[in-house]
Amino acid sequence: MFAPPLLHNNVLYLANGNTLRALSLQGESLWQHQLSSQTWSTPTIAGGLLLLQTEQGLQAFNLTGRLIWQHHSDDGPHLVNWGWGQGNYADPWNWYRSSVSVADGAAYYGSRAGTYAVRVSDGQQLWHQNTGTTHTQPAVAQGVVVVGSWNNRLYGLSAQHGHILWQFESPVPEGELGGWDGWLGFNLAPLIDGEHLYVGSRSTWFFKLSLKDGHEVWSTKHASSWIGSKALVHHEIVYYGLSDGLALVGQQTDSGNIEHLVLSPHLIFAAPVAVGEQLYFATLSGELFSYHPVSKEMKRQFQTQSSRAHYQTYVRQGGGPLYQPLDPQLTPHQASVKQVTDMLEDMDSIVSLSAANGILYLGLANGRLLAWRPDE
Repeated sequence: MFAPPLLHNNVLYLANGNTLRALSLQGESLWQHQLSSQTWSTPTIAGGLLLLQTEQGLQAFNLTGRLIWQHHSDDGPHLVNWGWGQGNYADPWNWYRSSVSVADGAAYYGSRAGTYAVRVSDGQQLWHQNTGTTHTQPAVAQGVVVVGSWNNRLYGLSAQHGHILWQFESPVPEGELGGWDGWLGFNLAPLIDGEHLYVGSRSTWFFKLSLKDGHEVWSTKHASSWIGSKALVHHEIVYYGLSDGLALVGQQTDSGNIEHLVLSPHLIFAAPVAVGEQLYFATLSGELFSYHPVSKEMKRQFQTQSSRAHYQTYVRQGGGPLYQPLDPQLTPHQASVKQVTDMLEDMDSIVSLSAANGILYLGLANGRLLAWRPDE
């Protein structure tokens, strides 16, 4: 389950594949609705409606799953060519899409055609801006909508009119690492905190920018590693996970100094969460860890059953992903997709993590949702 669930009035709303579901807090199904297209997004509730972005646009349901209105747009996977032959192909690591953000009666979301603003009450389009393929959830504050695009730019848009107020382009690796289009793209939802925003990208850089005009306050480069997860600000420290960097990073929000570098056995794509003074992060190896910033104690709290069964197959001794050989009977792209998919499914990889009312919700790559309560 690649997008976290939404908890509202003791009901969990979640979407996976072509199904929208409502669950009780005990995990019992209350209702489910078959969607006309795929979704990888978290539902949002506004104006008594349940809003969900799908590959055919933004859909609004009542709280029993009946479709009320739909705003049509076109979405699809991020296309790249990483040496797979002629043409572009679906990125095997692009699992997340834009969820919806709501402010002042407008719903904002991104798609393959850019960024949209839609009136919540009836689905009427308010504006559209071409921001390229935009798969990040918009961050909205102080009249500014911030989105990231696969064209390697971050945009600040007018919430009222959709005009581009500013744009920021990330540098990319050079030298022997340069020239690969896998370094391009703001694929992680920006996090607004006061007058600033925090965001990482595939370019190996993590940024603190001004919300007003997009100027860079500070930035940090991580060698040969995508920034894996969305950020979390907790007690003046901004935390985020790395992919190949195999770490949870914590930086002082004012200076950018790295205060915490918590080594991880595998890639981190799920955003870290805080419950009280404890931080939690999860890995594609199917493991959930706690980390206490004061004592700097890290502890594995949970491991999926499939992770225990396949750990030696997919995790290197000392940490890091152990990729299985590509299947020579498939095309290069098909083999790459199979290589990633097999790892995710065999490990029950944790691809989303969220917290509500002291409960952690773990979304697994096989579509399951687990609820886990930290020790009191």
